[in-house]
Amino acid sequence: TFGRIAYLIDQGEIGQLRAWLQADGKLGATYWICAFSVNQHCTICADNPREDKDPVLGVVHPTCACQLPKVCNETAPTTASGRSIPCEVNKFDSMMELLAASDPTFEQVVAIDSGFELFTRAWCIAELAA
Repeated sequence: TFGRIAYLIDQGEIGQLRAWLQADGKLGATYWICAFSVNQHCTICADNPREDKDPVLGVVHPTCACQLPKVCNETAPTTASGRSIPCEVNKFDSMMELLAASDPTFEQVVAIDSGFELFTRAWCIAELAA
């Protein structure tokens, strides 16, 4: 369970964790963790045109002045189909296909909030179905 794994990590018992993963055949498994792989911040942080609100706090999501270059789906250079090459948020389906084709044991890790709000977001459902 997560609690046992967290405990082992906290105690520095990485060897034990490695042994469990090896025994379960999971040590060499490939996982996609979207939060570590895609910088969505660089596409959305400077603008909130619909005044979207935080679903927990009920306050309008603030924008930031981080000055990161904004790279959206139409940002040049683009592919022949018009999709931005440097954009990180328009390649999810392609990345899932590549990982699944490259590793038959590939699995996706999905963190779900306790209220299951994740399932009310169209892009989250699309990513789960990919």
